[in-house]
Formats: sequence, structure tokens, C-alpha cells
Amino acid sequence: MKLKAPGVLPQSEIFIHNVSDFARENLFFLIDSGVFFCDNRYVMEQDDWQSYLFLLVRKGRLKFRYENREFIAGPNQCVFLNCHKPHMHRAEEDDTIFEWFRFDGNASASYFEMMYQKNGCVYTIGNNAKITENLDRIIQMSRRETINEHLASVIIHETLYELSELTNTAVNSIESIIKKATEYIENHFNQDISIEEVAQHVNLSPYHFSRSFKKYTSYSPYEYLLNYRLHHAKKLLAHTKLTVADIAEASGFNSAPHFVTTFKKRMNITPKQFREVHS
Repeated sequence: MKLKAPGVLPQSEIFIHNVSDFARENLFFLIDSGVFFCDNRYVMEQDDWQSYLFLLVRKGRLKFRYENREFIAGPNQCVFLNCHKPHMHRAEEDDTIFEWFRFDGNASASYFEMMYQKNGCVYTIGNNAKITENLDRIIQMSRRETINEHLASVIIHETLYELSELTNTAVNSIESIIKKATEYIENHFNQDISIEEVAQHVNLSPYHFSRSFKKYTSYSPYEYLLNYRLHHAKKLLAHTKLTVADIAEASGFNSAPHFVTTFKKRMNITPKQFREVHS
């Protein structure tokens, strides 16, 4: 079936499946699928499409909006989207190609919420051939009009499993990066280090590093560094006779006045008052 819509080019295809009552009640069930060739006029915006969308970008880029967040998906990236809620996607480039299927049923909502909280909507496939193979199987069954609903349910479930594995791998990778970053901060806190330097150490852009760091620690990198410096300073105040100036230098502050001002702002007392209470 051909679809006439702005931005959807003539060679695009859409396949609609008539879902049985048994499948609706007991399986992951396929609703429709397709292959779209688009130019940058293509946009799809819905309040409730009564389904979940799985989509793989083959060429070009798509922008998605969901729950006031925006995502970009490029080649070899897939998208898992809850279309029961308001959402939008549009082509960012001419000559954009993507394959997709819509489905619902069984544990679709639970899978989506679990993975969305961890990863958002966009997944980089990498060398996971199973996901592309499953999508090809869905498209080929649909094109031949030979949908086996039980097999389609198995394929959808297996695809969600593979996405879950990608999510776990991504989470573990980010956690490893954050651990490496915190170790670097804690080993260099008394030096004049910058966020750019820490980001470079873990091979991330400063923007991506700062976002990821705050997501997994609840602190910005600067806040984490500052808190660690203050923690070290408090130990020196309580257990040594070093001067405030020496403690400021040993804790990574660029001057004693800066240390005193920062300490009082964060602790509500001066370093001298803290020492009197804790020594």
C-alpha cells in the first residue's frame, strides 16, 4: 500500500495488519509496518496513536519529541516510542530512509517504561545484527501478507529483549565512565583542574560528560569537585594545626579568601568556627 502524505516519497510502502481478538488479548501484536523514503517535509505528530513504535533509521536523521524531550536518531540507530502519549517525529534531512513497525499488547508498556527511564528513546545498535534481522523479518512477512501472529509476537518480544540488553550495556558503560571521572577528580582535586580536562580524560565532550555525570551522581562535575575539596578541608581543620591559608592550598582553592568565602557559604560557619567546634 502506498501512502500519500507530505514528505513521503512514492517508493515508500506501508503494510496494515488485521489483528485477531486472540492476539489482542494474549500476545504482542503487530498493527502495521513500513519502509519510508522521505524528504525534509516529512513530519508526523499525534496525541494518541494507540500503539508503540519501533523504528530503525537507515539513512539521514529524524528528530523526535516526547514528554518535552527531544531526541535525534541517525543511521544505525533505532527508536522505541510510546505513541499512546503525544509525540512527534520529523525528517531533518532530505533522502531520509527508515523502516518501522507499530505494535501493542502484552508487556509493551512495562518494557517501554523500564527502558525509557534508563536510556530515553534512542538506541545505537552497533554490531547487534539480531535487531535488524528481526525488523527485516517483520517487513518481509508484512510485504507477503503472511503474518503469523504467534511468530510476530516472538519476534517483537525478542527485539525488546535485545533493546533491553543494549540499555544495560549502555548503563554499565556510562557508570564505568562516571567512576573513572570521580576517581580522576579525587586524585587531582588539589590541583587546578577543569571540567574540560576531566571530560577529555574519559573521552567525552564537556557537554555530554556534564549531562551524564549529573544524571548518575545528582551533582554537576563542578559541585562534586567543590564538595570533595570542602570535605578534605574539613578533615584538615579538625585534625591538623595547619593555617587556613595552607589548608586552602592543600584543598585546591586558589586563595585563602576564596576558600573562606566558599566554606562559609556552604557550611554556614567560617573555617575558624568549624575548627573550634570540631578540634
